[in-house]
Amino acid sequence: MMNTMVTNPSWSPQGPDKSEGHFGKALLVGAVLEIALLTGLLWISSAPPPPKPVVKKIIAIHMVHPAPPKPKPIPVPPPPKPVVQPKPVPRPKPIPQPRPVVHHTPAPKPLVAKTPLPTAPVVPPAPPVTPPAPPPPPPAPSMAARQAALARYAAMVRAQVQADAHVPEAVRLMHLSGTAVITFRLTPSGQLLWARITQSSGVQPIDKAALQSVKEGNYPPFTKNMPKHATNFTVEVHLSSHSS
Repeated sequence: MMNTMVTNPSWSPQGPDKSEGHFGKALLVGAVLEIALLTGLLWISSAPPPPKPVVKKIIAIHMVHPAPPKPKPIPVPPPPKPVVQPKPVPRPKPIPQPRPVVHHTPAPKPLVAKTPLPTAPVVPPAPPVTPPAPPPPPPAPSMAARQAALARYAAMVRAQVQADAHVPEAVRLMHLSGTAVITFRLTPSGQLLWARITQSSGVQPIDKAALQSVKEGNYPPFTKNMPKHATNFTVEVHLSSHSS
């Protein structure tokens, strides 16, 4: 409830005024409306909430037909009983009758003179065969024979390398000439193991052609008096623009 006080400074106790009566009524009506409004708000806040709507649940029922009963298994007939054959009655064995024993008298054997069998002659054992002794190894060649064989082989190889050497076209055009020294190693079968330039001619095309002629050569095997191991050989290969 509200209490309202209005103070009018111009009020004087001269007597009642009609305007004041109307103003007091308006204040009274406003106070009543305010009290009614507060009362309504208090009643709404204290009132219980409306109940929630009830949702109906629908339950579906399905009828399930029961499964047909399983057929009963057909009983298996019992196996037939084996027919028992009667055992044959053994016949009695006949008793053998004894046979008469006949004694044979052996006839006398004629007397034959015994002849001694010939005896084999006694052969004395053969003496053990000894294999023939291997021939003695050939005598080693002398130092002079070895050096002579090496010199002949080296001369043959030198001539072969010189004959197989080809003059490069650059040497012919530039009118060059030179001699390259090539050292190489051969096995007793004539196989080349390695080859290299030991002294250059000063002209690269001549050195290359001389080395190539040594590498492409076919060399015969060593002769009988030559050593049985790999040996080094040194040849001089001369090339010039006038060579064929």
